[in-house]
Amino acid sequence: MQAIVWALLGLALGLLVVLQGILPWGRWWRRRLATPDFFDALVTVRTGDGHAIVLGRFAPQGEASPLPPVVLCHGLAMNRRTFALEPGSGLAQRLAAKGRDVWVLELRGASPEADDPSLRACGFDQYARWDVPAALAHVREATGAPYVDWVGFSMGGMLAYAHLGALKGGSLRRLVTIGSPQHFRDLHPAHAFGRRLLPLYRGLSRAPLGILSAAVAPLLRPWFPPWLTAGLRPAHYTRELLPRALAGAMADVPFGVMQQFGRWVTEDRLTSDDGVYDYRQGLSLVEVPTLLVAGDRDSLAPPSSVTFAYENLGAREKVLLVVGGEGYGRSFDHLDLVLGLHAPAVVFPHVEAWLDHR
Repeated sequence: MQAIVWALLGLALGLLVVLQGILPWGRWWRRRLATPDFFDALVTVRTGDGHAIVLGRFAPQGEASPLPPVVLCHGLAMNRRTFALEPGSGLAQRLAAKGRDVWVLELRGASPEADDPSLRACGFDQYARWDVPAALAHVREATGAPYVDWVGFSMGGMLAYAHLGALKGGSLRRLVTIGSPQHFRDLHPAHAFGRRLLPLYRGLSRAPLGILSAAVAPLLRPWFPPWLTAGLRPAHYTRELLPRALAGAMADVPFGVMQQFGRWVTEDRLTSDDGVYDYRQGLSLVEVPTLLVAGDRDSLAPPSSVTFAYENLGAREKVLLVVGGEGYGRSFDHLDLVLGLHAPAVVFPHVEAWLDHR
């Protein structure tokens, strides 16, 4: 019996040492793999409730397009590098090269420098109520445009649905959502299990998902099996791109956001924490022309979930596009849709074509 007790104590001590080493290791690799910001401008904007969001701007290249500015919004546990990982690549710079005025929104708390304990209480509700309107107001004021186009990846698309639907906001001309779910019934068991880890973060203002992603970044290789790397298909990245994507585009998440998503997964209801707004029910109020993109093997936003959004969307002009599988020669998981090697050739042209409509 005594031997068992000592063995358990040794195991607990070993785990503690490992956990204490992961965060410094992740910070070191995030610094090593980081590339300097290459936006034409970075602007910090204060929201109505006193927090800060960041807007990275790419000015139009060549002849400016007469079409409105484009706002790009990242997903859960991501940052502004989602659409601009490296110079010369990414959807943001691609749209700017076509003459569009591009603004990349980074939500509150997504920056590594934003270590504000008050962010602990922030949830999806605060993103939708304060961050989205503040970003739209700034872009419209800076450009003089009455409307903007919006491209949202994952949660970034969900925020557009919430803004236009349940919150009855406006200012959007055309909308693209990429891998944006509206139910979690078919969520991969590995992701559904993630909500059980929430108690580990209760003493923190935010879940260190960005640091943890950076910690595993140098260990992953393209030949890793997909079931070990849920959310992306390692074979769809080069050996150099995969760690840079994990270390550069991933971010820590305010605890309140994790808690709200955990509740949504458990209850299969997309409601505000105070119960006032039903974001899923608000889909019927979204009338903006919308392109919905899904990946055939997306384990976070399965095609069934994106199809549900399409079927319940109020817009008359809407298109559902499932990329991957037969006819594509490859499959697409969640991050593959914006960061994978094949996204520029398969996904981005559809986004550009949709936004080119006058």
